[in-house]
Amino acid sequence: MKVLIISGSQQVPSNSWRLTKHLEKQWANASSGVQIDTMELARYPELLSHYGPESDQYESLYKSKDHILSRLYDADAVVIVTPEWGGMLPPALTNLFLMTAFGSASGFPLAHKPALAVGISASGGGANPITLLRAYAGKNSHLCWLPNHAIVQNIEQFLSSPWTPNQKDRISNVQARLDVGFNSLLAYSRQLKPVRSQLTEQLVSQPYGQ
Repeated sequence: MKVLIISGSQQVPSNSWRLTKHLEKQWANASSGVQIDTMELARYPELLSHYGPESDQYESLYKSKDHILSRLYDADAVVIVTPEWGGMLPPALTNLFLMTAFGSASGFPLAHKPALAVGISASGGGANPITLLRAYAGKNSHLCWLPNHAIVQNIEQFLSSPWTPNQKDRISNVQARLDVGFNSLLAYSRQLKPVRSQLTEQLVSQPYGQ
């Protein structure tokens, strides 16, 4: 099983990427037979031009797009780590989901794959990106958001804290929520994988949500 953790920030460096690598480290040995990979959207700035004027002339854009889509097709489950920018999602993350639609991807790279949403904030925010992801990111990608999610606030303090999910303090509670989310992601992935091809075949006649 392959799990892809995606850092949705466009900044380099970013706390989203730091958290992505932090989670990769914590979950690396969580379950046998699970391979964890990471993707930093900030490494693909040309993706912001995907829906811009004369975008078909950018060779580097389509090389990056093909590379990203191949990694999405290869994954069995995804974790989306996103910052809150003015109460919204980073544009690059929005473009990523636009690219996973049938017309753009020539297929369904995320269809019927479980996804865990993780919002982060330097202070007390981080909830709005979760709401936005649930509201529209699954419409044409056809991914399956888990019922649970996690919001990591005061990210600097979180990243400098030991991983103690069994303790009773606030940070440990968020760590426990992340662990439960990851374990749920694996369980969903195992159950969906045998039927994904059958479910995806049915989407060809109705590739776009309402």
